[in-house]
Amino acid sequence: MDGNQQVLPLAFAIIDEETYPSWKWFLQQLSQHVIRGRREMCLISDRHGGIIKVVREGPDFVSPHGVHRYCLRHVCSNFNSNFKNVVLKDLCWQAGSKYQLRKFNRIMEEIKKQHVRAFAYLDQINKEEWTASHDGGWRCGILTTNMSECINENLKRARRLPVSALVEITLERTVHYFRVRAIMGHKMLQNNQLWMDFACKMFISWQQKAVEHTVTKYSHSQQSASVVTRRQNGHGINTHVVKIANRECSCDKWNQFGIPCSHAQKVCGAYNISVASMVKDYYDLMAYNNTYSKHFESVQSEDYWNDPNFQLVHDPTIRISTRPGQNQTTRIHNEMDWRQTRARQEAQQQGDFSIQENMSEDDC
Repeated sequence: MDGNQQVLPLAFAIIDEETYPSWKWFLQQLSQHVIRGRREMCLISDRHGGIIKVVREGPDFVSPHGVHRYCLRHVCSNFNSNFKNVVLKDLCWQAGSKYQLRKFNRIMEEIKKQHVRAFAYLDQINKEEWTASHDGGWRCGILTTNMSECINENLKRARRLPVSALVEITLERTVHYFRVRAIMGHKMLQNNQLWMDFACKMFISWQQKAVEHTVTKYSHSQQSASVVTRRQNGHGINTHVVKIANRECSCDKWNQFGIPCSHAQKVCGAYNISVASMVKDYYDLMAYNNTYSKHFESVQSEDYWNDPNFQLVHDPTIRISTRPGQNQTTRIHNEMDWRQTRARQEAQQQGDFSIQENMSEDDC
């Protein structure tokens, strides 16, 4: 992902199917040609057995080099496949998406009250791997792999084409992404923005909320203070602790997104500290423009290609299915794609959604 919360195309692979050997090969190539010894890498994926096994064998996504996180959408889908309850599924999503530990604990207690086995199912999954409240800031606020689906959506019609055509279309789409985003970056520069659109919008939104907060200073050396938020939209008053020297707030949003939350911005103002200096470097607009300023070389027709010194040979151990109806879909849709509006309305009438009261993320 780039600093504007967009997929940055770096590597593609054509494989026969998702298996342990194919994932091992792909992640090895990724390590050799893209990661190249870099640290602080975060991989977000579904809970495919092949991915989990390969990740545990290699160093790139294991502490202290990096981490492996699960897509919350897939966790909820697997959870719902076991318990088939829309209320529990929504509570699972809420538990995984809350940034504050107290809210996570409150929702988990509600799940336990409604279904003990459902609670046990979630409790046995490493909380660092699926919840925002235990993540430690690795995800940068990204909970799912949904953004990668936009790449798949553009390529899915090409999957049944010859390999050469598939490669050509992939290249064309990648060039298009880089060209469009280079134009976006130039416009952001013309608007005299310090950061990309995503960071600017979040910063301004929290800046506006900070006006309603009240600050009490505590330690000048740590530049710490308590921040009291006012009652808004029917939600209660809360108090958060901010330590500017450690760049942390008890709401955990600063740690998650790398942008000072409304509480941190209020405390920065109280200590006469530049809030802009506290925003993470990966949101810097110059870094964004540098990323998308790269150029691609156009490809001539095959008549001008050099003769390859190798021959492509089909692996006889790989069986190609010719049964009708095979290989006609991309991602299999499941209950996470369905609205289930009526089921939620029935649950509300029965009073099963009481946990959602006073649970807004804006109430912080």
